[in-house]
Amino acid sequence: MQREWKAELIEAGGCAEGDLIADYGDREAEARAAYRDTVWSALTHVGLIRVSGADATTFLHSQFSNDIKGLGEASQLDAYCTAQGRMIALLRVAHCGDDYFLLIPKAIQAAVQKRLTLYVLRAKVQLASVPEWAILGLSGPAAVESLSAAGLPTPTVPAAATQNGVTVMGIPGRTPRYLLMGPETVIRGLPERLPRALRVGGRAWAWLDIQAGLPTIGAETSEAFVPQMANLDLLEGINFRKGCYPGQEIVARTHYLGRLKQRMYLASLPAGTPLPPPGATLTAPNLPGQPAGTVVDAQVGPEGEIDLLAVIQISSHDAGSVLWQDTQLRFRDLPYPLAASC
Repeated sequence: MQREWKAELIEAGGCAEGDLIADYGDREAEARAAYRDTVWSALTHVGLIRVSGADATTFLHSQFSNDIKGLGEASQLDAYCTAQGRMIALLRVAHCGDDYFLLIPKAIQAAVQKRLTLYVLRAKVQLASVPEWAILGLSGPAAVESLSAAGLPTPTVPAAATQNGVTVMGIPGRTPRYLLMGPETVIRGLPERLPRALRVGGRAWAWLDIQAGLPTIGAETSEAFVPQMANLDLLEGINFRKGCYPGQEIVARTHYLGRLKQRMYLASLPAGTPLPPPGATLTAPNLPGQPAGTVVDAQVGPEGEIDLLAVIQISSHDAGSVLWQDTQLRFRDLPYPLAASC
């Protein structure tokens, strides 16, 4: 069913980049709409893994960085790490009824699902992809009004609520922002029921994530960062009081001994600068011949500028000069406190 919706979006002018419906022909205009207006985006590049069974809660609690046992009817960020504490994936976990849903980029979904399955052993847990479901993003000043008009709940961050077959999750943003998931036959009919909501591509939605300081970990950056480097401790994506999980010792040591040398920052590049891809290396004068940072994601902004999240050496950030190719980054404030945690 997902292919049918994707084909429909392409026929409507959508430009596909693999699973991603990137835009509808004008990224700057779509970023402006995302900044000013209420918008919706078909997140065809985000996959779903359903985790069910009597031991699902205990199993996920033992694998991820956050507190699954205390999640309740809500969603949260979770890191899935190697034994060395490096993030294989960054997932959003939603608890709906008796099941959990893992929202993850499709580019790494199969590998992560296979790895998780190896650790099920004798536990009463089933993991299954959910290709017949879809995900839609909604953001903007009229998002609450639009959901209410469609007969859907309007949970606040981090709550989630299900009604009429659609689960709505409140997520961080400068204005009210939501993820909606459910059967594709239901989700694809929602936009016409969302008054005042304009359609934008997945890159405009990614730009909103950047503005919210929310990282995305894809194939290019998998196993590149310890969770704190990507600010997961500031985004309530780590619980330091829970039991063991892969990489927990490294993550805890980084937290309690204060040995973090890199953080994720929000920055901009001038309009016309080539778009740096995820995983691109940044340099700095204070570290000649060495990498100073790594791009997490970068997108075109409302005025043609490039906005990005990057994990950067704290010393290079504090020195005030970090470069992509020969162009200097202009650092901006994240929407959550950072200095006190560095």
